[in-house]
Amino acid sequence: MGVPAAPRFAGVYVATSTPMRDDGSVDIGRFQEHCAWLADEGAAGVVPNGSLGEYEALTEQERAQIVTAAVEAIGDRAAVVPGVSGKGAAEACRWAEQASTAGAPAVMALPPTSHAPTDDEVVAHFAEIGKAGLPIIAYNNPFSTRVDLTPALIARLSGEVGEVAAVKEFSQDARRVWQIREAAPQVEVICGCDDTFVESMLAGAVGWIAGFANAFPAQSVRLYQLCIDGDFAAAAVLYREMLPILKWDADPRFIQAIKIGQEEAGRYGGPVRLPRLPLSEDEVREVRAAARRALEAGY
Repeated sequence: MGVPAAPRFAGVYVATSTPMRDDGSVDIGRFQEHCAWLADEGAAGVVPNGSLGEYEALTEQERAQIVTAAVEAIGDRAAVVPGVSGKGAAEACRWAEQASTAGAPAVMALPPTSHAPTDDEVVAHFAEIGKAGLPIIAYNNPFSTRVDLTPALIARLSGEVGEVAAVKEFSQDARRVWQIREAAPQVEVICGCDDTFVESMLAGAVGWIAGFANAFPAQSVRLYQLCIDGDFAAAAVLYREMLPILKWDADPRFIQAIKIGQEEAGRYGGPVRLPRLPLSEDEVREVRAAARRALEAGY
């Protein structure tokens, strides 16, 4: 028997936040510095223009500039896998083509965000994105898209759209990892929800598209490595200290919380862009206390 191929998306990929100035403009210089720091801290890649990056609130110029800026900042030290989600297939394919031109090795995409599509429409959507020629991470987020990429649908996607190589699994049900591996063993499963990470790795996920790694990349990489090494006892100790902050990744206010976590870690977080509003004072205190607990967790 041959040696199994190494996973394409192994490691911690950081779903990057987008730094906004007080006037609401995107700070590209800070964004590039942030991407470079994440690579220095051991991230395998960054995923700009995802939900955490507030892509829906960005202009087309900002969205394109962010991809180019990430590639320039990181070079070949880590992968840049942009989110290319759009209301329709043509829009998503155009963003995938832009990512390819910028030098990205792969892209991540939601199903169409304009309506609740049928399974046939989901397949057609990803087939159109596949025309850009890059491997695709299908992003399952039934809470924001009104469609669930079930294990059976993922199996169909990977069978009919060869570019679909992986799934970012954000159903918040760790059992899904086992189910996807059974239904579509050729598809790499990537944990997409911070507070199901260790459970997902135990079930056979190969990587982590992480939110709070924006604030705690070293801890996140350490946690990932403990799981890869099979030391789940040590992983559980670190994970327990991080869970109070990681749980915010599954909250609709996760962007605000992650940016506050970045500030608590001594990084720039900055404001969010409307329609999001700041957290309440009580919520800010809760997030800051949980972030300090994660920062103090031993390696």
